[in-house]
Amino acid sequence: MLDRNPEMPLHTARHMQSLGKLTDDISSTISPGSRVGYVDYPMHINVGDLLIFLGAMDFFKWNKNSIPTSFCLYDAKSRAFDALEETDVIACHGGGNFGDIYPKHQQLRENIVQAFPNKPVVIMPQSFHFASDDAMRQSASVFSKHDNVTIYVRDLPSFEIARNYFTDKVILCPDLAHRLYDGFAPIREKISQQEVKSPTPFRLMRRDVEAAPVSSQSSDEAPAYDWTDIMSFAEKLQIERHRLRTKVSGSINRPNANILFGYHETIRSVVEAIALRIGEHNPWMTSRLHGAILGLLLERKVVLSDNSYGKNSRYFAQWGKDLVTLKKTK
Repeated sequence: MLDRNPEMPLHTARHMQSLGKLTDDISSTISPGSRVGYVDYPMHINVGDLLIFLGAMDFFKWNKNSIPTSFCLYDAKSRAFDALEETDVIACHGGGNFGDIYPKHQQLRENIVQAFPNKPVVIMPQSFHFASDDAMRQSASVFSKHDNVTIYVRDLPSFEIARNYFTDKVILCPDLAHRLYDGFAPIREKISQQEVKSPTPFRLMRRDVEAAPVSSQSSDEAPAYDWTDIMSFAEKLQIERHRLRTKVSGSINRPNANILFGYHETIRSVVEAIALRIGEHNPWMTSRLHGAILGLLLERKVVLSDNSYGKNSRYFAQWGKDLVTLKKTK
């Protein structure tokens, strides 16, 4: 029995579940029960990345993987790298930062590939974008030298770049955040029980380096927010507490594998609280890919604008044009 909003088409709910189920196929490269080194998990205030993180942790639990070591950008030091020797496979966090927009994350992946030429490396579902062809070819030269790197990609243009330049082990896969659909059922139930006096559209528009040019906001439009606006000061402090621990661990070169699990519990709580606060709004208008996915997890109607390089439309062209209404840019 599907726990769903009666206004949401049944096929849409099933579609969301099927996308989550497709990510089970990552178990073909991250074997059930294997020891995973989980690298580059997000320690920052971006709810989209946090949704991917929750989806990744759900996958590892379902796949019965242990995570004896993990680190993010702040504690990616020599001893953290050394600890990866004791793992069966290295899994790099997914998302939309594969390319030259976010060079620190790309450099970390390249360092991993170079440091472990004989260990399986899995890049979890990513979108590719390189503004510079030279940067793309330079990065590809690192990956192509590794005999056992598998890259999961979220759209066909990313597949073509990865397959032509990076590795012959490229697999199309939806975003891991789709795994959260069934787990969001209690949140959807709580939202349905809230007294909503005058539901208004919710506008979540990116203001970062991936923001597309937009026309000025009209006076009758609902105010626009971004991820940092919808997270409370107290929630930001909770994340900062974990970030400080990773920075300390990194500064003394002593990785702490337990940070990941406490952080996971914090992020589950933070994401649920955010979803409950904004879930009553309908429809959602957003230029963030995970603004759309979060809206769908909450069974909202979603109107989606593109980011600066077409990532959003590429993703839904691959995995379901019927899930959102794509707003064409001028």
